[in-house]
This record gives sequence, C-alpha cells and structure tokens, in this order.
Amino acid sequence: MSTSDTEQAWADYRNDVETARRLVLNHEWSRDPIVRAQGMYLIQMLQTFAFHLYLAPRTAFPKFYSQTIFLPFETAFGAPCPDFAYFWTFLDGARTYRIWGKAGTTRWTEFQLLRGFWGDRDMKTLGTYDFDNCRKEPDGSFEIIASPNPQPGNWLKLDPAVRNVTVLTREAWYDWEHESGMKIHIEALDLKDREPITHSEEEMNRRLRAIGYLTRFDVEFFIRLTDRVLESAGKNAFFAPPMHDADDVGGNPRVRYVQMVYDIKPDEALLIETEIPQARYWSLQLADMWWQTTDYAHHHSSINGHQAHIDADGKCRLVISCKDPGVPNWLDPVDTSLGIAQWRGYLAERHPVPSVRKVAVDAVRNLVPSDTPQVTPPQRRQTIAARARAVNARWGF
Repeated sequence: MSTSDTEQAWADYRNDVETARRLVLNHEWSRDPIVRAQGMYLIQMLQTFAFHLYLAPRTAFPKFYSQTIFLPFETAFGAPCPDFAYFWTFLDGARTYRIWGKAGTTRWTEFQLLRGFWGDRDMKTLGTYDFDNCRKEPDGSFEIIASPNPQPGNWLKLDPAVRNVTVLTREAWYDWEHESGMKIHIEALDLKDREPITHSEEEMNRRLRAIGYLTRFDVEFFIRLTDRVLESAGKNAFFAPPMHDADDVGGNPRVRYVQMVYDIKPDEALLIETEIPQARYWSLQLADMWWQTTDYAHHHSSINGHQAHIDADGKCRLVISCKDPGVPNWLDPVDTSLGIAQWRGYLAERHPVPSVRKVAVDAVRNLVPSDTPQVTPPQRRQTIAARARAVNARWGF
C-alpha cells in the first residue's frame, strides 16, 4: 500500500460523485430549477448518508444508528417511509452479537439482514425476521443473539462469509401521537483485547470507493426506476411492479410497492380511489423526482391506514394537490407539483392498484362522497402541528 493507492481511491471516489452530479444536472427533469436544486441536495446528502453507512461503522463496536441514517427531511434518500423509525447496525457475519432492549407499542417491527448495502456490488437480502415472533418477557424486554451458528431462543442467522452484514430494523408507527417506540442495543460478545478502532489504509480506500459507488448507483438506480414507471404507466397512473422485485436492493420482501409519477398544475388535483384489503399496514407517501421523501413533519404529505378517512363504501379516496381541497385524505406535494407517489401494503391479502383521475382542485368536494368531512384551515394547521410534535419526538428532537 502506498500514497499513490490512496490518491487513486480518492480519484475513483470523486469520479463517481462527479458522474452522479452530471447525471442529475443533464437530466430533463432538471430543467425545473426546484427539481435541479433537489438533485444537488441529493448529491450532498448522499455523502453524509454514505459516510454513516460505510466510513463510520466498526463491526467490533456496533450501534443501532437512527439519527445518522434517515431523518424526516434532512437525509431522506430512497423514499424512506414516514411511518417508520429505522435503526441500522453493521456486523461481521463471522462474529457473535447480543441484541437487547424493550418493545414499544408501535404497529410492528422487523429485522431485515442484507449482504452489504448500496456501496457493495453484490448486495443481497439474507433474511427477514418478524419481531412479533420474538420471545419477550412480560415487561416487553427481549434478548436476541446474532451469530453464524444456531442459538437457543431468539436468533438471527449471520453468514460467516459476509464481513459486512447490514441489519435494517423497521419499526412501523401507525398512531403517531400515542404509540411509543422500542429501545434497542447491541454488543459484540466475542470482543478481543485492544481491537483496533482506526481503519487500515487499505480499508479506508475500500470504504471511500464504496461511498463513491453508492452515490452513482443511487442516482442511476432511481432514474431507471422512474423511467420504468413512466414506460409502464405514464404520468398520473400507478404502476405495480412484481412482488419481490426490490428484495435485493434494500426493499422489503413482505411489501408490495405501487408507484406513480405525478405531474399537476397549481389548479389541478389527482383524485385517487382504492379498495382497502386486510393488511398489516398500508400507506401512501410523496417524494421528489430523485426519491427523497417529502417533508412529512411540517406538511400533510403522507397518510397511513390509521390516519386515513375510509368512506362508507369501504373505499379510500385521497387527493394530491398543491392547494388544500379541505378533505381529510389530502397529500401536499410541497414546493413542486412534479414528483413520486409510493403506496406500501405489508402482508396484505391482495394488492389492488389505485385508480387515478385528474380533476380541477375546486371540483374535488363535488367528486367525493357527500358525507366526506370538511377540514377547515385551522383544523389542518392543528393536524400539521400535531404531526410535527409527534415526528420530532419519534426522532428525539
């Protein structure tokens, strides 16, 4: 290893970031100055995200990270769900770890194990574990062993050949104001004396290249995904990719993602109508064209099965519009009328694809059932203030 090797790793990193930047700036979406600014934000945000994903973790001294990975709008790459609290840890598949804590009162929690993440070219899902199946004490406390060899009790299977295992924990919040989150901790049980904290130069170079690759991969991946949605459904219509289509790129194997590119004028609205099958969880959220989740703390830009108003016929009608139409199930695009809408359905009995109609925003009240509640501006402000309090509390602010 020499200085020239480190110089080359830095050059490789910069080349990948510059490639990603050029892809953003040269894309037709970036003719819109707001979308262009969102793209430039993405490039910078990915450096922070990737630092915490690749450069910072030490598998001998793991932690469940939350604030350094996804935040409500600061670091919302890849359209993270507004209802989820995400906890990430990074493990060596040949080692043994103890995970412990106390369950909360949220809708459900699960662990997804992956070989690496988006800085690794061979990323793959290794397993998914439902926290409901975890044995807990009467007070909600629990202990889980993660190791390559079977263990009695709660056990997460690691692959000893994988030195970079990502453990992604999703905790689904349905009633934001009244649920409480889990407490979770981790430690290595086979910690050796004086294990190094400082990365070797070779390891630093590997991780630096991973950050560059992740940045370019993210931009390329979501441009391709959006193109696929547009080719399959066009604008203002939902596209339902096959189940398990996103398993090995960080998607959840137990969810059906249904996606739409929306494009509306200030005086237009999209009226979305769907049946609601039995499901563990469902939601609809908005994101920008680069798949950064729209701010959901200070804006009414997402809705889940607990928050939604269901009509007497059992259907749910939702509205995307720049102007508040005064109905309960409104989604605010926030700052731009071009973006992504993503539906999630977890463990649903079936997955209907919502229908979409473009209408005048002032006509919405005449197109929804007559008994749809009227939401006044003061009521909306009160709802959004409650959202902000609940989201900030969830993330520890």
